[in-house]
Amino acid sequence: MFITKHAYLQVADDIVRRIDEREFTIKLPAERALAEEYQTAYTTVRRAARELRKRGVITTIHGRGTFIANAVPADASHRRDPAGDDDL
Repeated sequence: MFITKHAYLQVADDIVRRIDEREFTIKLPAERALAEEYQTAYTTVRRAARELRKRGVITTIHGRGTFIANAVPADASHRRDPAGDDDL
C-alpha cells in the first residue's frame, strides 16, 4: 500500500528544508505568495504554517509577519500573535 502525505505537510516539510538550506533566514514570504509558488490553495499554506508554529519552527508577530523562530526581532517579541493567523 502506498501512502502519501497531506499537501499541507509536504509544504511544511519543504519550508523546513528551505530554512535549513538558508533560503529563508529571517522572515518568510506572505502566505499568498507561497500558495502561488507552491501552486496550491491558500488554505493549504495556512495549515502548513499552523503546523510549523506547532513544531516551534516559526512564529507570527501581528503586523510584522512570520519569522523563523530563532530569528524573531528582539523589539517585537512581545507582540506575538497567539492565534498566529496573520500572513506568513
